[in-house]
Amino acid sequence: GLLTSLNLDAQNLCLPSLVTSSPISVGLDSAVIGGQINSDGGNSVILRGICYSTIPYPTMGDLRTENGSGIGTFSTILRSLSPATTYYARSYAKNSQGVVVYGNEVTFTTLTFSCGTSIVFDVDSNSYNTVLIGTQCWIQSNLKVSKYRNGDSILTGFSNSAWQNTTSGAYALYNNDPVNDALYGKLYNHYSVSDNRGLCPTGWHVPSDGDWNILVKYLVPSADTLCGNCSQSGFAGGMLKSTATIPIAGGWMTPNTGATNSSGFTAEAGGLRNPNGYYEIWNTGTWWTSSLNAPGVFIKRSINKNSGDIFREFGGVIYSYGFSVRCVKD
Repeated sequence: GLLTSLNLDAQNLCLPSLVTSSPISVGLDSAVIGGQINSDGGNSVILRGICYSTIPYPTMGDLRTENGSGIGTFSTILRSLSPATTYYARSYAKNSQGVVVYGNEVTFTTLTFSCGTSIVFDVDSNSYNTVLIGTQCWIQSNLKVSKYRNGDSILTGFSNSAWQNTTSGAYALYNNDPVNDALYGKLYNHYSVSDNRGLCPTGWHVPSDGDWNILVKYLVPSADTLCGNCSQSGFAGGMLKSTATIPIAGGWMTPNTGATNSSGFTAEAGGLRNPNGYYEIWNTGTWWTSSLNAPGVFIKRSINKNSGDIFREFGGVIYSYGFSVRCVKD
């Protein structure tokens, strides 16, 4: 009777059957969520994914992911979400007749950012602890990302001559050794630092010369923020340096003079790359600013094992150097 005719109508409509999975790994600006297409109802599913919004019952007209076709299970990462925000999400399936069916609605709330306790992830899913120093929030280790924040790959694998001559954003691993990458982060050229696709995670940026000056001045109010190719302070470098020394993994070469890490910044000695090769790992940490002193002349900061100084330095041949990067929150 009625039950039979309902079943026949469902078959005649040829609608997909699907469910939305509960979100997992909800972060500050991302969440992992998926769905399952149990059946296609007789017409092939040509597109499937998740649609999401801050308003209930999102549709394909809202933000959405596209996660292939056909029946089965799929999962995706929702990115660039707002922190401390409630989202609604539904799986969707579009069949070859152009009919769209939605799964059940799920909801989740992104985390609230708290500098010093919150962890930040880059697009490669590397994680970074954070540290509040004065009014600034910094990542607590050197950047390791291999892609711009939009997912485009940063070029790598250059010989010394190619590194010197490239006009593209590039990174290198010190001595091409993944162990150094894990401990000290990557070395980036200035093309990658200045690329408008963004080297740091969403909501973060490569610090300007002014950002570094704010940091140094907060640590040592008498620090010199105007001098060039100089020591800004004889103490601020030590307040920034990790106290770990070789043979501790990720440490500095002794004597690591003046190191207290009283700031919590935990500066590492990642070394550098120049047209002739790799130099100074364990001995020196050098960090890009996003600022130029003059066209083609970069401004950087460096700290070494032999003193508590932090140096504000101008350089030439801007594009042939690879230095470490720390990100600061917008």
